[in-house]
Amino acid sequence: MNQIEQYSQLIRKYLADQASKEEQELLQGLLDDPVFLQAWENVWRENSYPVQPATYPDPHRMMGNIWTDPRIAQPATIQQTTTDGHFNFRRRWWQVAAVFLAFFGAALWGYHNYYEVDTQPKELLSKVSIVPGSDKAMIILENGKEIDLSLLRADTVLDQGEYLITKDNKGQISYRLKDNLSPTKNIVYNTVVTPRGGEYTLKMADGSLVQLNAGSKIKYPVKFDAKLRSVQLEGEAYFEVAKMDVKGKRVPFIVQSGAQTLEVLGTHFNIKSFGDRIVTTLVEGKVRLSYADAALKEQVLAPNDQVVFDKSRTRVKKEQVDPFYSLAWKNGNFAFDNASIQTVMDEVARWYDVEVSYQDQLQGQHFSGTISRYENIDKLLKTIAFAGGVHFERKGRRIYVLN
Repeated sequence: MNQIEQYSQLIRKYLADQASKEEQELLQGLLDDPVFLQAWENVWRENSYPVQPATYPDPHRMMGNIWTDPRIAQPATIQQTTTDGHFNFRRRWWQVAAVFLAFFGAALWGYHNYYEVDTQPKELLSKVSIVPGSDKAMIILENGKEIDLSLLRADTVLDQGEYLITKDNKGQISYRLKDNLSPTKNIVYNTVVTPRGGEYTLKMADGSLVQLNAGSKIKYPVKFDAKLRSVQLEGEAYFEVAKMDVKGKRVPFIVQSGAQTLEVLGTHFNIKSFGDRIVTTLVEGKVRLSYADAALKEQVLAPNDQVVFDKSRTRVKKEQVDPFYSLAWKNGNFAFDNASIQTVMDEVARWYDVEVSYQDQLQGQHFSGTISRYENIDKLLKTIAFAGGVHFERKGRRIYVLN
């Protein structure tokens, strides 16, 4: 985890009233740190503030909101008597500044985007900071309650009735049955959603590990049925499926991705399902793919097999590949082998949470190479431009691709 993300988690805790006294004291010493201020900018930008200035309160009311913030008004106010008998109130300046930045910074950013994006010089717009993705996800419980997993402290335990959800010190969540309880037949579902610019790892009740890439969602039962384990995936995820036996019989594991069904007994594989294509890459074990369209033949995959299902053309293609390229994302890299520039930029857009526009007709531009997913965005674009035969212009969070 880089320094910006460490600061971002600290800021999210503060804004959610979950920061400890020690963490609040740490905040006090960081307000002059430019990396911390960049992290603060990123956090309030995550909140998707509206860009029309008319939707913001006027400055007087905004300041009133800050002064009445209970985190400042109650614990941080000290009443003192002056020599002339009047009272003097001192507030912790850093708390005032922090909350003020959250309100005022959002307003300035909205005004800038609404009025000035098209009029600013390119060199200024290109300096808008864009940071790589990080561990971010929401968990949606059976009752519809949504919890931001990045705000939970390490070793937090969530009670889900029969099961406990634990977040460990690596940020991973896992499930376990409460002591002295036997599982009932009730099936309860949870959903983990990663935003653009986020990824997350969870360990399900059967011990299977799932690593979600950016812009993805997985719905799964808190406990699995004794006859079948089934999850629903949108987006991209890497699975390490644990073997599960009940009364000596192996329990199959099913991944439903739209019109494709994957069945496995115990294996490692990657599924990428964005748009009209579902790409399944097998690393270890054996899986079987079937499709909603009965005209499509079932596919049985051996290690290093990859199947591309084109939903729009109702077509399936199977070939042997080097899984390195499909798994690079989970190891912190982008890796491409003669990939089209559109494929490359789709990956960049999801991970850095940027928009991409193509200004020219691009034909034949392909890219091969490996780049860290934590590289500075401008350096990353220069590398792609050098090797891919294209040029880029960046205006804020929008990247223009040119011949």
